[in-house]
Amino acid sequence: MKESRLLKAVISAVGAALCIWTLAAVDHSFSGNWLLMAPFGATMVLIFGVHHSPLAQPKNVVFGHLITAAVGLLFVNTLAVTPLTLGIAVGFGLFLMLLLDVPHPPAGGNPLLLMMGGHHDWMFLLHPVLLGSVATVILATCYHRLIPGHIYPYKMEEPKL
Repeated sequence: MKESRLLKAVISAVGAALCIWTLAAVDHSFSGNWLLMAPFGATMVLIFGVHHSPLAQPKNVVFGHLITAAVGLLFVNTLAVTPLTLGIAVGFGLFLMLLLDVPHPPAGGNPLLLMMGGHHDWMFLLHPVLLGSVATVILATCYHRLIPGHIYPYKMEEPKL
């Protein structure tokens, strides 16, 4: 049965709200940034709103965020933050995501977040980036399994030769 636009919007919004709420509640309980960072808000649009998209799949979410956060940390720890280095960092993050076939648009903001926010600690890759992106994928997987007809992660069919 095809979902109406209204039903799809409600299902997507509830999933995104529950996911962010859960991540934020964990952070609040442990008094720190363990699972949540701003770019995950945009990740919600993909994994709940267009969960069939290749850009929303778990490997893209996790590795896209990890790669671009590592780029941001590399830049902020080695170069002055300037308009030029901000641009190069975002471009380099995109280059690596495309090269490794894990593009995830919300991850493009990670170098900006890290560089403009003055984050220098490499532990940021563990938490919130890795722990948060993995938790997000797990929560999205569980949520979509509760919705009849939803499949996440979504496996793209390989073209037959």
